[in-house]
Amino acid sequence: MKVQTKNENGEPLFLNVTSLVITLSNGETIEISDEMKSHPDDASEGVIVWGGRMPKEGASLDELKASTRGLGIYPLAANMIHLFPRSLRK
Repeated sequence: MKVQTKNENGEPLFLNVTSLVITLSNGETIEISDEMKSHPDDASEGVIVWGGRMPKEGASLDELKASTRGLGIYPLAANMIHLFPRSLRK
């Protein structure tokens, strides 16, 4: 997937990536990964969004618990949402 970022001066930087991790100012993360190759033919191309981080193959249950977050979605407009990681534990 191709990603465009902008530095603090607004200059674009283009990258070819398979995953993009966004770390928020509170330290929580959201990971966006390339869509799985096996999506249904009638589904539009898109991305997969993980609360926390994408699970690593072979990770222990404790590692999965530490890196997994739920996702909160708050609609703001027809073309905009507020997406945020949400702890599943109290």
